[in-house]
Amino acid sequence: MSLGKIHRIQDSIHGLMEFRGMEAVVVHLLKTPELQRLRRIRQLGLAHFVFPAAEHSRLAHSLGASYIAVRFGRQLSEDLRNHYIPLLCPDDESIRDIAVAALCHDLGHGPLSHAWEREIVGHDFDRDAWARSLGLDNDDPSLAKLKWHELVTHGLLNWAEGGLHLLLEEQEAGSTRRIRDLLVGNYYLPYLSSLLSGDVDVDRADFIARDTHHTGVAYGRYDLDWLISTCTVGEETHRGRKHLVLGFDARKSIRVIEQFLIARRALYETVYHHKTVRCFEGMVGLFLKRLKLVLGHERNLSGLSHEGPLMRMIAGETLEPSEILRLDDFSLWVLIDDIARLSPCDSTLSNLARRIISRDLFKMVPVDSDHVRDFFLDPESHARLAETVSRSSPELAAGFNYFTDRVKFQMFAEESESYVVEQHRRASPAKEHPELKKYVEQTPERVRLFTVQQAVEPVARLISGISS
Repeated sequence: MSLGKIHRIQDSIHGLMEFRGMEAVVVHLLKTPELQRLRRIRQLGLAHFVFPAAEHSRLAHSLGASYIAVRFGRQLSEDLRNHYIPLLCPDDESIRDIAVAALCHDLGHGPLSHAWEREIVGHDFDRDAWARSLGLDNDDPSLAKLKWHELVTHGLLNWAEGGLHLLLEEQEAGSTRRIRDLLVGNYYLPYLSSLLSGDVDVDRADFIARDTHHTGVAYGRYDLDWLISTCTVGEETHRGRKHLVLGFDARKSIRVIEQFLIARRALYETVYHHKTVRCFEGMVGLFLKRLKLVLGHERNLSGLSHEGPLMRMIAGETLEPSEILRLDDFSLWVLIDDIARLSPCDSTLSNLARRIISRDLFKMVPVDSDHVRDFFLDPESHARLAETVSRSSPELAAGFNYFTDRVKFQMFAEESESYVVEQHRRASPAKEHPELKKYVEQTPERVRLFTVQQAVEPVARLISGISS
């Protein structure tokens, strides 16, 4: 592929996406197995069971984020050339780098993404073991706080035999290390990393627009063109030294930032935290948790292979980069379907599988979130709840016949900053702006309880303190 031409891709959200000159490497990279795997992972996991058109893939999202990164990079290059020396401004190479980093930011996601990482990997996963398996340096401080899927992303970029690594190095030696550094904020233009991780970034800019479109909801809309046009760089003083930070022109951007924040909140409330979507995620979580327990007890699952990467990882093993390429939504759905049909030794496991496949879901207990939260403050609550539910669903083992769903949303992240830029390039955190401060307020955690349909009323009476 010639990298000197303009390469175009038609997109449902951004229309005709153009990658010019060096940026065309983005299109070149799409043929690698690492990127192609993302075609087989849905961007919205299980949301398509509620919003039938939400079938778009993580590859479509990643490509859209890459294109938005290019647009932001071009805007910054044009805006800064009259204010800073060329060394401090994005050039063709750095715009290419941010485009590639945005394309690769979701490389490491597993099947059904967040449900998989929550139940199979967990927050306390063995980071050192995974780093060794992925061929990464355990002593690299930049990897210390990464989530599992982020660590896998670095492993796939670092994999010397991988198609992605080979193509990037073919274009320019050392480029994979540079992309990895950009992903963790160690780039020579530090402010560019904020395009990948911030309250307003290219990831959110694409998924808000894309998920809104494909779910068909009308609440997650914002003016992307205007947002990009206000992007600039300002100066923040930290420990007596000035630093360049990515920001948005305070004279023009406040309303569009507000629109962006509200659009994201609307999507979470309407789509990501929809009770049926969360119920599906919870039931898949119970299924994976039960399967992990069964495999841990070395119980025989007749008719199922224990050798594939999917089953090995569920059993607690780490995987090499070549094996990661075989993890996708399709393989997990085949596994669930097989267990539903083959009726292995564990009745709870097969029951959960059949419920998921046939959409026979648990139901939400109609009790206020505060009451559910207060109920679980009692150390005996789980035992009482398990006993109540078991009387209505003896076919499911205790602990697998109900689950709690806890969701929380924040407009602004605690660990990252987005800035607004005032006159004379003075930058200040967006959340401190007088017209945006109101969105800093914490939203209380919402707690919901789901169980089998026949247990809903008894559980509601239990939590409400009404004797049967």
